[in-house]
Parts: sequence; structure tokens; C-alpha cells
Amino acid sequence: MFSNKMYAITIAIRMGLAFACRIYSRTFLLIGVSIYSLFVVKFSIADKNETGALAPMVVTARGGFAEPMASSPWSTERMEVNDIRLTARSMSEALSGLPSVMVQKTALGQSSPYLRGLTGYHNLLLLDGIRLNHSAMRSGPNQYWGTVEILGADRIELVRGPNGITYGADAIGGVVNIISENPHFADGGIFSQGEAFARFSSAESSWTGHLEGEVSTKNWFAELSHAERSFGDLEGGRQVGKQINTGYDVLGTNFRLARRLGEDSSITFGFQRVFMDDVPRTHKTVDGLDWEGLSKGKEIWRRLDQERNLYYGKFSWEDTGGWADQGIVTLSLHRHDQERNRMKQPTKGGDFQFFGLDDIGFSTRLKTDDPWGGRLAYGVEWHRESLSSGGYKFNDAQVRGADLVQGPLAADAKYNRYALYLNDTYEAASGWTFEPGIRFSSVRAELDRYYLIDRYYLKNSEISTIQNPETKKFDELIGSLRISKEIADGNFLFGGLSQGFRPPSLYDLTSTDETSAVENPNTSLDSETFLQLEIGLRKTEGDWKFMVSAYHTWINDMIVRSPIESGKPDVLKANGDGFIQGIEIELGYDWTSSWSSELSFSWMDGEVEQLLDDKATGTVSIDGRNYMPVDRATTRLMPIQAEFLTRYAPPASPWWGELSILAVDKADDLSLKDESDDSRIPTNGTPGYILFGLRGGRSIGENSAISLAAENLGDEDYRVHGSGLNGPGRNFIVSLSHSF
Repeated sequence: MFSNKMYAITIAIRMGLAFACRIYSRTFLLIGVSIYSLFVVKFSIADKNETGALAPMVVTARGGFAEPMASSPWSTERMEVNDIRLTARSMSEALSGLPSVMVQKTALGQSSPYLRGLTGYHNLLLLDGIRLNHSAMRSGPNQYWGTVEILGADRIELVRGPNGITYGADAIGGVVNIISENPHFADGGIFSQGEAFARFSSAESSWTGHLEGEVSTKNWFAELSHAERSFGDLEGGRQVGKQINTGYDVLGTNFRLARRLGEDSSITFGFQRVFMDDVPRTHKTVDGLDWEGLSKGKEIWRRLDQERNLYYGKFSWEDTGGWADQGIVTLSLHRHDQERNRMKQPTKGGDFQFFGLDDIGFSTRLKTDDPWGGRLAYGVEWHRESLSSGGYKFNDAQVRGADLVQGPLAADAKYNRYALYLNDTYEAASGWTFEPGIRFSSVRAELDRYYLIDRYYLKNSEISTIQNPETKKFDELIGSLRISKEIADGNFLFGGLSQGFRPPSLYDLTSTDETSAVENPNTSLDSETFLQLEIGLRKTEGDWKFMVSAYHTWINDMIVRSPIESGKPDVLKANGDGFIQGIEIELGYDWTSSWSSELSFSWMDGEVEQLLDDKATGTVSIDGRNYMPVDRATTRLMPIQAEFLTRYAPPASPWWGELSILAVDKADDLSLKDESDDSRIPTNGTPGYILFGLRGGRSIGENSAISLAAENLGDEDYRVHGSGLNGPGRNFIVSLSHSF
């Protein structure tokens, strides 16, 4: 006889399988049956114990102030870097497998997460709460997230959905924050510790080395961390084999110095540098794949260098009372340099383009008691970005030729951001917690030395016209209301209405040819606005743990890039309306003190207005060509995805092991731009796939550990939807760590 608990589980799983069938996914029917079998077998294990771990805290949703993850009114994730560094090749790929997260890889060194259907500059990247997004970040999947080294960090936090009240522009699909461990101050004397870490991967032909150390006294703390990675050509599945011209090198350094000023206050100075050397972008070159009917590119090679330097100072305090009971004041200088070197087809030579951007930022975040018994958070922010770009052409012998009028963006431009916000948290007598918020933001873009191509008269010639200097101003007032309530012990209902926004960036306003698409600057674009309704339920106590969330995002005036003509790289930019909606499920169960399982699932749908090339009946005329507005899927719409993990980790044993199964459905709901991208997306869409993996490790004494992983055991040929290369085939990974 089954227990009532077992009966409920059986019904829930059967309902899940029925839902998978209705969503037309044979892949998920197969994985669902496998998971069902594993659940039934595991329920025969006795001696279940509840864990006594402390409830995890998160800081990102509240702008740097800690709150329990269980009661947060947002859909959040927290990942410890030490738990993911075995399999996470880069910061972006550490997010793989999470609900509503798809990590697209344009190249091995250019991965970018899609969060709730959005990527690129529609997601906000933070380092210890400091904004890394800037106005030169391009649309779509981009390479900038690869310039953050996670080795040396403590954890990664993800907050899904628009969080524009606290973080302003770009915080729409989600916010990702890479967080360092709090400084440790010694009780007395001098305390020091460190760690060495190494990782080797067969399919990536890669090695990683990382060394970090820290020293502290009663009032001082210093930490230094350095990592170097080298990747060879990526080995695909059994049919694709080696994907040539995909390897690259990267190094990253972090330094922090902290001084304790009082029992509850400190000041921290930090520096971070990451350099990525000769990262190939292969799919547009002759080394691209013809897998599943893909078309190889015509360029000989295309390589990218990136260097990012961040300097910052942060003063924080708490429990001082008054109008600034808690506070975080941050001053930062962020420098980002990028170089692109490209050789076009034979006899056509190539070009070299670069940009450099300096972002000086200042923010003040404060909290205090409000008059009605709640907590009021408020703050101001200011950023001044200075951009320069340029380049030149060269012939087949790489002899320098004529200078370009500008590089990928305006030759000279400024982008100034100003903002202030208020966000209150109040718990009513009924147990409901309300979090209303409001934010005013103002952006001023000063454009100089950029050009337009007159396609109608010049027929796509490279002759260009320098434009007069122009200033654009964008103001935005947005609001938010989040709610939450503990409806039973450890069961929290959460949700709300949240707005996000994004004014046109320097990339939108002045970009020409930074990627595989040819663009024309457009200074008449409007700001994008987004409104998301979300409702969710979270349980964090007992043997069962789960999170279920459903959301709907209304899109207004999103800047959409549509192909000017089928089969050509030129695109036009226009504002369009649409929606994205989805369901996220995370389910976990502790079978015993040694065995646990997790299941995650996400489904998504969405469309946005685009312009279809229609010479005969098109109702919109641009540059003498007619287009028809159509509602089509958003670019790289994420297919159904499910991941199952079962872990064995006895408390008193040095051993641990884990089985993983990742199933992804076919992605065949394509945007107009997807349909024309035949070097990355097969004509009938990206095939679905199932990946099996095994991981395990052992502690060696008190200070050392070894971990092993075998990924893609079936040696499947697959690619994440929209990627420019296939994923690794059968891959063996070993990592070693030693603390001292």
C-alpha cells in the first residue's frame, strides 16, 4: 500500500507527464517516465532526516540588504561557486539548467544567458552590486558576460523578472549578481588562509588554474585572487567531431582591501581585471559547421579581444539609527576595451575595429524605519559614460589602409544617467507583506562623429555621411508592487506587478557593423517599457522543497531588429509591442540524510511585432522599401526544458556522487531574424536533445579534494538554440583543490 504522501506524489507526476504530452514534447515524456521510476525506487529508502542547515540569505533583490531567500517576494536562485566550479566553464554557463534560463553560445568564449526570454542588454549584470552594463553593450547574445571571473567569488545570485525600481535600466529579464564573501576580521593577531584550484577538461582541451589568499587582523582584511584559463578547439559529438578555430585564453585578477571602522561599519576598496585574448567567432567563417543543413560563413577569420578593469570603493554600515540606519555608498570606475579583427573573403581584405568606454559611477542606498512600522529603502545613482571608437581597413596582406569614420559605435559620445528611487516594505496585521516602489530615471545621450548610410540612394555602398552632433534625452517614471505571505509553516505565496525599462543605448542609436548584422544608426527610437505580472508559491522547510511561478510580461516599444531583405545581413531597427509568458517549477526532496533529488522545468511562449519584407502589399515604407508588420516569436524563444538531479552525499563520508539528466525540446518557433540566421539555426529549427552526466568527488584529508565528471555520456551532437557552435561531446572533467 502506498502512503498518502506517495499517492499525492504519483498523481502530481502523472499530471506533469500529461502536461508534457499536451506540450507536444516526446523528449519530456521519456524523461518524465525515467524520473517517475527513480522517484518510486527512492521512496523505499528509510531513515529520512531533516537537514539542520541555516536558511540561505540573498541580497540582490533589496539592493544589497540581506533578506531570507524563503520569504523573498521574487523568484530567486543562489549558487555557491564552490559547488559549480567543476562543471561551470564560465560565469554565464554556471546558470545552465535553471528554469527560464537558456545559455546561448555564439562562440566558445561568447556565451550569454537568456532570462525569461530576454538576453544581452535586457538583463543586468552586477559585481558586488556594482553595475557592469553600459551603453555600448550590444543587443542579442553578447560576449560581455564572459569578462567576469567567478573563481574567487563566493556565490551567484539570480533574481528573475523586472527589478527596475532598485536597479534601473536593463533589469528586465533578470538581474545576476556575482558576490564576494564578506571580509573576515580576525579576533586577534594575524590570520591567513588560501586555496589552489585546478580544472582539466577533455572535450574543451582546456586547463584552468586558480590561486587565492587572504590575510586579516582585527581591523584589516586583504584578499588576492588570480585565475588563468586556456581552451583548445572544442570537440563536438560523435558526428561533428573537432570544431576548429574555437579555442582562446583568458585571465582574471581580483583584489580587495577592507578596513573595519566600527562594530557595524567598514570600507572596502577593490580592483578587478579580466582579459580575453583572440576569442574566435567561428560560425560566420569558413570554419563554421554544416550540421543539420547549416550554411558555413564566408569570412576567413574573426577574432575578438576584450579587457575590462573595475576600480571601486564601498562604505557600508548598519544599526546606526535615524534616517540612514543602514547604508551602502559606492564609487566606481569601470573601463571596457574591445577590439575586433576580421579578414573577409579572399581579395576583399579585412578591417580592425575597436571601442573604449569609461563609466564613472556613484550610488547611495539607504534604509530606515518608516512612520507606519515598516522599512523604507531609498537611494540615488549617477553614471557618466564616455565612449570612443575607431578602426581601419587592411588588405589581404594585412597592410593597413584607410581609417574608418567610426568603429562599431559613434567615434565620440557621452551617456549620462541620473536616478532616484523609493521602496517600502510593510507587513500588515493579516500577515501580508507589501513592497510598493517608485523610481525616476533620466538619461542624456550626447552623440558626436557618427554616420548614416543612405541605402535608398547609395544601394548599400560604403559611402557614409557624417551627422551633426545631437543630444537625446529620455525620462522614465516606473512603479512596482510586490506582495508575499506565509500561508502555512514554510510555505510562502509571492508575486506582484513590476515594471522595467530601457532607454535607447549608444549601441541602438549609433551602431553600424559590430556583429554579423549590418545596422544603420537610428536616433528616433523610443524607450522600451515592460510590465510583468507574476504569482508564485515557495516551500523551503521539511523533506519537500519546491518553487512554482507563472508570469506574463507585456512588452511596449521594444527595439526589434528585422531583416531588410531575406538572405542578407542588413537589419532595420523599429519599436514593437508583444508579450512573453512562462511557467517555472523547481521540486526537491530529501529522501534520507544521504540521498536527495531535484527536478526543474520551464515552459515559455512569446511574440513581438516585427517588419516583414513585402514589396507588394507592405503598409510600412522605410528607405523606399515596403514592409508588413507581423507578430512573430521573440528572437531565440526558449524551448521547453527539464533537468533532473539525484545526489548521494553521506554526512560522515568523504565521498559524494550525482546523476544529471537534461532534456531540451526542439526549438522551431522562430522570429524573422532567426529564420535568416542560417549559419546558427537550422531551417526547421534547432533539434531537441537529452544529455546524461555523472559527477562525483572525494575529500582527501581536511584540506584537499578531487572531483570527477563525465558529461554527455551518449556523445550526442547538439547545440543550444541560436548558438554558433555545438556543445561538447563526451567530456571528462577533473578538478583538484587544496586549502592552506
